[in-house]
Amino acid sequence: MKYMKWLTLALAVAVVVPSAMGAALITKGANELAIAGMVDFQSGEGMESSLDVRYAYFVMDRLALGTKVSLQYNDYYRHIGIGGVAEYNFKLPQGIKPLFGTDLVPFLGVALDYRYADIDYIGDESAVVLGGEGGLKFFLTDTTAVTLSLLGEVATEDVYVDDDEATNRDLRLLLGMRFYF
Repeated sequence: MKYMKWLTLALAVAVVVPSAMGAALITKGANELAIAGMVDFQSGEGMESSLDVRYAYFVMDRLALGTKVSLQYNDYYRHIGIGGVAEYNFKLPQGIKPLFGTDLVPFLGVALDYRYADIDYIGDESAVVLGGEGGLKFFLTDTTAVTLSLLGEVATEDVYVDDDEATNRDLRLLLGMRFYF
């Protein structure tokens, strides 16, 4: 019974302390490092992997500008992209807080990048890609967040694969982590 009290106390501290740490670190002068990725060992197109890495600097409170790199690979399709991003983070009304963690922050972003793709049955293609992203950041602490977002992209050439056909549009759901310093 004695151990149960200490376990309950430890669990309460683990939940309450991060929520008492303050608000999200999305103010002028902060840096953001974002990473999202996926590995599927048995997809319909062989082993598939993707990685999106982003660095941004907050030029104003809630407004970040930065760069990104994206990589994707499977047995039939490979791409690499590099470009710039801009993102605005909204503030929710005062009473809306998560049960644990420090903050919920909805965001909208735009991106413009260069994409090179190699599709086995089509060939190599390069394009300029315009992307839009909207989602929600769930701050575990004031410097670490889990993100869920919907990303839509439109390219000037067919650099994506959808149902074994090349296309110039892509829509995907991303789950990632963001770190602030």
